[in-house]
Amino acid sequence: MKKRIAGLLAVAMMAASLAACGSSAEETTAAAAETEAAAEAETEAAGEEAAEAGGEDSVEGKKLLFFAFQNIGDYGTNDLGYYAAQEIAEKHGVEMTLVEGGLDASTRTTTLLDAIETGGYDYVISSSWYIQDDLLANVGNFPDMKFILYDTAPTLDLSEYPNVFGVSFRQDEGSFLTAIYQCLMTESNHIGAAANQDSPILNDFVTGWLAGVKYYNDNMAAEGEEVEYDIAYYSDQTVQGCYETVNVLYGNGCDVVYNIGGSYCLGALQACTEAGGIENGKYLIGVDYDQWTTYANSDADVQGYENLVTSMEKRITECCVQAFDGIVDGSLEMGNVRFGIANNGVGLSYNDNYYAHTPEDVQEQVTEVENKIKNGEIVVPSYYDLPDYETFAQFRDDPDYRLEGFSN
Repeated sequence: MKKRIAGLLAVAMMAASLAACGSSAEETTAAAAETEAAAEAETEAAGEEAAEAGGEDSVEGKKLLFFAFQNIGDYGTNDLGYYAAQEIAEKHGVEMTLVEGGLDASTRTTTLLDAIETGGYDYVISSSWYIQDDLLANVGNFPDMKFILYDTAPTLDLSEYPNVFGVSFRQDEGSFLTAIYQCLMTESNHIGAAANQDSPILNDFVTGWLAGVKYYNDNMAAEGEEVEYDIAYYSDQTVQGCYETVNVLYGNGCDVVYNIGGSYCLGALQACTEAGGIENGKYLIGVDYDQWTTYANSDADVQGYENLVTSMEKRITECCVQAFDGIVDGSLEMGNVRFGIANNGVGLSYNDNYYAHTPEDVQEQVTEVENKIKNGEIVVPSYYDLPDYETFAQFRDDPDYRLEGFSN
């Protein structure tokens, strides 16, 4: 449009110039027509280039499927991907369809593949959870579709899947920063973390978190002020299991607890409230998304959410939108990409509750550590960097054990 306007202005200016020189009306009209034709040709060529590059003109009206691996309304992984799909639909003018996989694992993959086969979609977005292997086994049947899989494992190799983009997260980096925050906030010099299961992706959170505690003790703590830590796994993967595990951590003397189980947060909120909450120096840190802001803006009556002083966010919505933008404009190289602190993939929630309860000197130190991770001065270990589970277990269970080549 700007080129079109510029061309018309050029026509008007040339016509005025020729008239001022005393040219004939025929000469003026011919010159104007020739210039306008050139401008239109330039605009048309630019439009073709944009279409070839995957510009927005080539996307509008196309079809996008968002597949929730369970159901919308989980305040977590499904909702965050759905928010991304909604934002993409509005931004690019695509037609978005939601399909929910439900809680029956036996029909989930069939539901997804049926939707893909019958819907005529151009783009598909879904979490990698529970459907990744089955989807990858079938994407070759849909070479013209582009797939965005989020929350993939960092080790996932997509080199044989040219139409799939994986969004992986440096939960280790975000958890490192979380541990630093906890160490700066604790009054008891005793902090804790509760993970919903002993599995690779959850242990990636734990590895980064442990590294953060040990980094703080080695580089930031005053002599004699080192921080003790407790790490525990849920007794079972339910809200009740979360409550029981987090309750034990507060009972053991932890005053700042990191709950690594977003969908089970209600149990952690109850445990923190019973421990006295923020008013009595007991803090809770959420995960995956800004849980305090979500609950504060929700119509649901969520008890104890005010004790969420911050959360460690995996910014699923922002990263999926960024990935789609890159596919559209042709700037994105397909593959499995890790989004960390440096590219705004993970980080703490800097919301009103954070600022209300976090002293300025703590904020400054958190920002300093965050910047060191961004510029590579601090290198955070990932569970996926470790040679085996036994090395992780030793790092987890021995406060004096350090990993070579990393900041811990």
